[in-house]
Amino acid sequence: MAAIGVSGCAKRSAVSPESDTATSGGFLDKNYSTGAAGTESSAPPSTTTADQLAADRKIIFSASLSLDVVDAEKAFSDCEILVAKYGGFVAQSSLQKSDTKVVATATLRVPAARATELMNGLAGLGTVTSRSSGSEDVTSQYIDIQARLKVLRAEEEQLVGFLKKATNIKDMLAVEEQLRTVRTQIEQYEGQQRYMDNATSLATVTAQLTQTTEAFVAPRGFGSAFVQSLARFGHGLAAFWTWFGGSVVFIAFYGLLILALAWIVLRLVKRHLHRSLPPQN
Repeated sequence: MAAIGVSGCAKRSAVSPESDTATSGGFLDKNYSTGAAGTESSAPPSTTTADQLAADRKIIFSASLSLDVVDAEKAFSDCEILVAKYGGFVAQSSLQKSDTKVVATATLRVPAARATELMNGLAGLGTVTSRSSGSEDVTSQYIDIQARLKVLRAEEEQLVGFLKKATNIKDMLAVEEQLRTVRTQIEQYEGQQRYMDNATSLATVTAQLTQTTEAFVAPRGFGSAFVQSLARFGHGLAAFWTWFGGSVVFIAFYGLLILALAWIVLRLVKRHLHRSLPPQN
């Protein structure tokens, strides 16, 4: 019995520290250990490899093309047909006319994989005068935004938990202020992410189509030549009347001045001739 009593006391003394720790730790210790575990699970080791980065590269592609065309309006319509054929659309367009040329400009958005095909199709609409293209790798920026969003969303979730456990108005207001700041940053980074997704998924191609007077010097047939000559005569006549309307005041002033000078000169010449004639008997 003495041996049993001694062993029981030893067993009780071995167990009691653990129970004391469990009771003395209280609610805060339990929350702390849970929060630590949550922190570890929310930041898993990175598994991104070089192959994944190469496969998920974010490239912004842009190009521009300048063409001399016979009919700028018709070439612009052909641009719309081409970009729709390759799954894109016209983002912006403009048309400017003058006495000597017509210029149509179109900003086209097309899937990045079809940008080269679109460029080759546009080159067939006229004579290429200039062509350029470029790309910008924004992969590192995109990954940085993703990492920041991950941290901010974890912080948002933690603040929401604190807000639910807040017991007084002061703590609630402080947590809400931090939560509002975090959510504003999340919206900003999400906007940047959406912009990069749009910019990298669609390429931007700018086409400038120029129709000059040189495009009319090689008409096809008598009818086309006659119509083009009438058009050029009309442009010239309109330009003359525009010049005449703007210069009529100066023409009237200098015309009157020249007439007055001519009249004075003629009077002086007649007087001189009259004096130089010999007297008659």
